[in-house]
Amino acid sequence: MALRLMLGAFALATTALTTTTAHAFFPFITDDAGTQGQGGNQIELNYEFVKEHNNELDLEGRVIGTGSGVANVFPAGYTYGIDDNIDIFVGFARQTSPVNGWLNTEIGAKWVFAGDQSSGWSAAVKPMLILPVTKDMQDRGLGNAKVNLGITMVGSYMADTHELHLNLDYTGNNYAATEQAEAQRKSLWRISAAPVYIINERWKAGIDVGLETNPSFNSHYQAFGEIGIQYAPRANMQIGLGIIGATALNSPDNGWSYTITTGIAYQF
Repeated sequence: MALRLMLGAFALATTALTTTTAHAFFPFITDDAGTQGQGGNQIELNYEFVKEHNNELDLEGRVIGTGSGVANVFPAGYTYGIDDNIDIFVGFARQTSPVNGWLNTEIGAKWVFAGDQSSGWSAAVKPMLILPVTKDMQDRGLGNAKVNLGITMVGSYMADTHELHLNLDYTGNNYAATEQAEAQRKSLWRISAAPVYIINERWKAGIDVGLETNPSFNSHYQAFGEIGIQYAPRANMQIGLGIIGATALNSPDNGWSYTITTGIAYQF
């Protein structure tokens, strides 16, 4: 399980990072159907560097320049297994640039309601509560100043040499009343898939691809793709590295972004 939180200050070409918590294997976006097991704990400490770019348009839609920016974000999370098929989790993140401050905190659970987590197909549901930041923090670009809800449906297939993880995700995007809020869609959907190749007991590699709602009204959808690797120096520790590219489809401002993410997950 890996963590992914809202970047707040960036109205990026992508919201690939706006939904959180668990992933097919760290550091991917798509969640898997695995849990920690009864009494199991997991801590994650991650870093994300994001660069975004878009064209600047005049009132007639002509390109008059380009805009770009970078963000540095440090997500972290804790997960606890209350039984073999149910986890509870909390996720939070500190953004250090372009605005320094805490982003929205998320709390939630994952319930594996069908299948075998270790072999073949399994399915899980993951509801989530996204806690608000203050109105001042929202105005500074550090998240949403209203409570939001999210839910993810997860399917996973586990085999000796490969894995496949599928997600259908909904996240609310309600803001406190501002001009910025009126320019954002209130409901965000994402569908994604992550095939993973198990190289050996220490190494995994794979890709993650998806399509999601663009929160901005300048286009309907965004697409993202990621390549990632994971190294396990110990059975209860994973170190991951991923590169994510994303773009708003058919957007007049040609918005795109890329993200480099790395971090560590530890189970005990």
